[in-house]
Amino acid sequence: MVLAEAVSAKPTNPLEESLVKAALDPAHRPQFYRDLLASDIYVIQEGPPPDRPRHRVLQAGELLKIRTLSFNGKQYVPIFSSRAALQAVLAEDPAYLALNAAELFRITAGADVVLNPGWDHGKEFSKEEIAGLLDGSIWQPRERFEFKRDTTVQIGQPARHPKELVETLSRLFTTIPEVRRAYVALFYNPQQDERPHTLVAIEASGNWESIVAQAGMVASAVEVSDPPIDFMRLTGASDIEEYFGQECQPFYQRLLG
Repeated sequence: MVLAEAVSAKPTNPLEESLVKAALDPAHRPQFYRDLLASDIYVIQEGPPPDRPRHRVLQAGELLKIRTLSFNGKQYVPIFSSRAALQAVLAEDPAYLALNAAELFRITAGADVVLNPGWDHGKEFSKEEIAGLLDGSIWQPRERFEFKRDTTVQIGQPARHPKELVETLSRLFTTIPEVRRAYVALFYNPQQDERPHTLVAIEASGNWESIVAQAGMVASAVEVSDPPIDFMRLTGASDIEEYFGQECQPFYQRLLG
């Protein structure tokens, strides 16, 4: 398969708009994943193109011969956000198939996938990322840490304020009504690490695991002076929470109205 020269194109549908927005702003990435799974995407089939486009139902057990692509030194299944996106980057007129992205990911499970190769705002998906989208684990926290015994910790404000982090998370939290306040601090726990971590404390109702997974997804795209970034839920159940609200101002607070 031969790619044409790199394409810089305007979005032609909601999925492409979401893709570009996510590429430019990490705060939009959780919504892009939702948009992708709900959208139809295009793949390239082996064989000559049909005389005219038509709709048909794929039968159980039917074998699809999907073409792969060597991209950035790796073998991928190329997928496209629209027929126009497919035709814009290929130096040929291939046969293609449009189907729901989630269904396509199930069919190609175990393969690495690249969305819109050759575009300015394409995206590579690892097999692990796709598995997380399909089984829902991408909306779960990656790791959990629980205090096993009473521990003396240190907490304070970072010397280098993580401006990009708090601005990006603030944009995310405006899309999650359950988040009421969020704070940032520098946190040192000798049980956990030899160095302090950046800590984001969140006061929220609802599905905490989904909230922290989205926050972690967004934060992973932002560099901070004191990595890694940890998250904790403010419930009023621990002594450390006295620091927040008494000695620390929230960087995000939902306006009531």
